[in-house]
Amino acid sequence: MVGYLFRKMLRDMRKGAASYIVAAVIVMTGFAGYSVMSIAADQLEDSKDYFFEKTNFCDAFAEVQEAPASAVKELERIEGISRAQARLVKTARVAGLPAEAELKLISVSGDGYNLPLLSRGMMPQAGERQIIPGDGFSKAWDLSPGDSLKLSVGGRETAFTIVGAGISPENIYLVKNINELLPTPDTYDAAFMDYDMMARLYGMQGRANNFVLTLRPDADWEQVRKDVEETLKPYGCYRVYENKEELSVSVLEMELEQLNKVTAAIPFLFLMVSSIILYITLHRLIEQQRTQIGTLMALGIPARSIAWHYTAYGAAVGLAGGFFGGIGGSMAAGPMADFYRVYFSLPKVSSPVSPRYMIIGIFAATLFCAVVGGLSVKSATRLAPAEALRPAPPKNARQLFLEKIPGFTGLFTVPGTMAVRSIARNPRRSALSLFGIACAYMITATLVSMNSLFDVFLFDYLEKNQQQDITVSFSAPVAAGDARRAVRSPGIERIEGIVEVPAVLRGPGDEIDSVIQGIPQDSELCRLYGEDGQEVRVQPEGLVLSVHMAGRLGVSPGDLLEVEVSYPEKRISRVPVTAVFSQYLGSSAYMSLQGVEKISEYRDAYTSMLIKAPEPVRQELLNRLDDATSVTTIQNRQQRVDQYRGMMGNLTGIMGVMAFMGVLVGLAVIYTSSLISFEELKRELATLRMLGLSDRQCLDTVSVSQWLLTFGGVILGVPMTMGASRLISSTMALELFSIPDFVDGASLLVSVGLIFLAVAMSNRAILKKMKKITPVELLRERE
Repeated sequence: MVGYLFRKMLRDMRKGAASYIVAAVIVMTGFAGYSVMSIAADQLEDSKDYFFEKTNFCDAFAEVQEAPASAVKELERIEGISRAQARLVKTARVAGLPAEAELKLISVSGDGYNLPLLSRGMMPQAGERQIIPGDGFSKAWDLSPGDSLKLSVGGRETAFTIVGAGISPENIYLVKNINELLPTPDTYDAAFMDYDMMARLYGMQGRANNFVLTLRPDADWEQVRKDVEETLKPYGCYRVYENKEELSVSVLEMELEQLNKVTAAIPFLFLMVSSIILYITLHRLIEQQRTQIGTLMALGIPARSIAWHYTAYGAAVGLAGGFFGGIGGSMAAGPMADFYRVYFSLPKVSSPVSPRYMIIGIFAATLFCAVVGGLSVKSATRLAPAEALRPAPPKNARQLFLEKIPGFTGLFTVPGTMAVRSIARNPRRSALSLFGIACAYMITATLVSMNSLFDVFLFDYLEKNQQQDITVSFSAPVAAGDARRAVRSPGIERIEGIVEVPAVLRGPGDEIDSVIQGIPQDSELCRLYGEDGQEVRVQPEGLVLSVHMAGRLGVSPGDLLEVEVSYPEKRISRVPVTAVFSQYLGSSAYMSLQGVEKISEYRDAYTSMLIKAPEPVRQELLNRLDDATSVTTIQNRQQRVDQYRGMMGNLTGIMGVMAFMGVLVGLAVIYTSSLISFEELKRELATLRMLGLSDRQCLDTVSVSQWLLTFGGVILGVPMTMGASRLISSTMALELFSIPDFVDGASLLVSVGLIFLAVAMSNRAILKKMKKITPVELLRERE
């Protein structure tokens, strides 16, 4: 009997293959996403662990203005520190390239920490003019060992011989500051040179501005941090932090955390949609096979066996979807990990693909779909054999609530009115179809809307907040008069000096290492806007915080913050929050120049100049400042914007593919519902055809109900999309950024168009099926 029931299942599934295949494909998609992201996360984690071990990554960092290298002896006497090493970390402009580029120079020692992992070449020799650029920079400019690279330091150019290329944990994800979001290794990357050579280059023999520390296993980090700060206080210590707080490492860890969160959500979402399709299909099949179920029960087959038989339909769909999803995910995991390596500089580590995720996927999909199958047959197996042998009583004719609206039925033809009443006759199927369409709309609208996050995070800052054409940064604070004279030119439209002060902000909710930017009160080149779109100005006293920082610190306008400035002298002040501006990334705060003078020792000095000028003037200025001894970097804002726009292509393409998947989910739900309605109404369609109605007129019996359900699904999907946006905002927020509610009206309208496209495609497919069947064949159909 088991063999007979198994053959019956195969025969039934072959007849309704389209619906079962659609359900299996959706399950497969969900678990392929689960597998590919889980395996990719494992591979990235393995790469990170291997990378940290091979490069001898330190446990902590200390940053100072300038200290004797011999301070390592004082640090090593601190309880909890096993070893300390002095380093130099500087930024230098690269000369002789077609575009502006800078390198973050990091000194290395032969037996030291944070050594680069070489992809080619060798380590620089002691005292030699040799350099190892980062892999990304080397690839971008086609540099190889033996080539020459010129650096502009202190107003003079020095040529270095490239002896290799590599990466270190400090340039896994290297950006100038967190506000820039995306790394651009062709214009900013790390480079490594011998400590003695770098000390001579900067005239800092026997000096250091950065210390790396290794801790003993039993070390109390908080106590060690306090002791290090106290020891290095005379040298302008402004930051002490663990390796996990290093920017590159923290961004990588947060990305892995986000990946794990998404991995957990994807299969559930697709399983939910698949269960709707599967339930609709099986419920219709069981209705059609009511008398078969009664016959089997009359022959003595237990109701439990019959229930297991129909449960197997769902299990088969889940098994197939989970199996092929696991295989597809395993095959795509490598390319996915490689995609992440485009943005994260990690070595490629070969590791076997674990079958764990395939096993989990198969088990979860099979169990979930089997439960759906069991629920579908539950009511049928409760019938007595005699009752099950009788045909089901006709469904009550019901009016849809919309029909009570005066003039509503007049909007439709007779076939259209039949479709409207079909919705009321099948409330369970209609409700499930409505919910499935709403889910598809939510997926599509959420993914389409997420493209706007790039504008919120990145381009609003570069194009809305920043209005300067170039930014000139100095190696040390420069007197305001000297800074203005250095960049003076007749064609310049506007110049504004700013000062950047490292500080620690303490509020009720958190403590944040920040950079306070002092800007003019009437600044035109650094514009801040509130969430309501109104411009925000800095006041003579007080801080203007980003939305992200205000949320982390737990403050709002009018509250007081404790601000600690460590250099040139340690000062702690109580400063009011005057306003909050719309920025969700990074940890920058703004004050007026007068306000900065009150909380620090900076007086009438600038660390950078913002300049707005026509292109010819900008070029003349760049040529003139190229030899300036105090200038470290010159940034062209439009160049950065163009660069980031170009990098958005890959991410936008991925979002587009995922949004298209949402459309396919909608198409699957709509087509399955349409197909079942078509099968149910074959006799009615035969009658209409015999009465002379065309195929397109007969199509109204199916299409009108689908259009109405789609309208309802979109209406339900809009609040679901808003809810998904808020859920993503709350669960995906991390220390470096927060996510605003990102759904906008334009994205909602685009998604409506995409879902309507899915309905049109479904109707076209049903029309093709309708044209293939003759009225005589339709009249032979029985319920």
